[in-house]
Amino acid sequence: MAEFLAVANRKGGVGKSTISVMLTHGFAVWGGKRVLLLDLDSQCNASLILQGGEGWVAARKAHKTIADYFLDTFDESAGAPRDYLVHNVGDVRDAQGKRPVISLLPGSLMLEDAQGELYIKEARQAKDPDIVGSRVRGRLERMIRRFEGNYDVVILDCAPGLSFAALAALKTADLVLVPFRPDYVSQLAVDRVALLIESRRTGADLAELPLDARRYACVANAMRGTGREQNIFDEIALDHPMLETRLPQSSAIADAFDFRDDPRSIEDKYGDATGDVRRLYEEVASRLTLRLAA
Repeated sequence: MAEFLAVANRKGGVGKSTISVMLTHGFAVWGGKRVLLLDLDSQCNASLILQGGEGWVAARKAHKTIADYFLDTFDESAGAPRDYLVHNVGDVRDAQGKRPVISLLPGSLMLEDAQGELYIKEARQAKDPDIVGSRVRGRLERMIRRFEGNYDVVILDCAPGLSFAALAALKTADLVLVPFRPDYVSQLAVDRVALLIESRRTGADLAELPLDARRYACVANAMRGTGREQNIFDEIALDHPMLETRLPQSSAIADAFDFRDDPRSIEDKYGDATGDVRRLYEEVASRLTLRLAA
């Protein structure tokens, strides 16, 4: 059975898609896992990183996107889930020079519209908005889980905000990774998404749950090493579980996400940032193992 890892935050611009791709590469190359990434963000950044612009356009024209999959499956007109996937994506090779097993369900600019359409369809069966919303989230969760028999790790790159797909991903995930940038807006966003993940109503309710019992972990991204950033990091760490890994603001990381047609080693791709990416992968893999063993 697959392990489900969601990467989520209520705030945009914190590095969710890039971290999702880093972990996809790490689990596939260093972990030797069969990895599937579901791009649940209508910005489609993870898809563009893994298959390039031309590949994403081809997937959209072939109706192989997350919006197509949700709409078709909701109407029970879909083929097998695997028919919507793009295989052998990414521009890295493993230690033997082969492509690792990485598949992608590409993102769609129409995902938000598709979720609205699903809500309208479900509303024909029930009038209570809360019941309709719950049913849509439940059906999306079941659609996400349909991939668990064919992969070792399924990574869910979530959009910011509270879309039905993001909420379904948070419910599905064995572990939720919450990236943040060290600023005060991100601090508030972490507080809010933590309540959703743990199904708590208030910060006081959340505080009753020990840090080591929580289903999420936070990771600081784009750290520049200033005292102000350290203060914000320390404040967030008082209330939330935190990875020891901290990703620096790095041109090597930024440059790594330009898609190339010629696959290369993961070390060539990430250059000076390889050590940071490996530490992130190893710590997340360890946390995921501990969560599943709990």
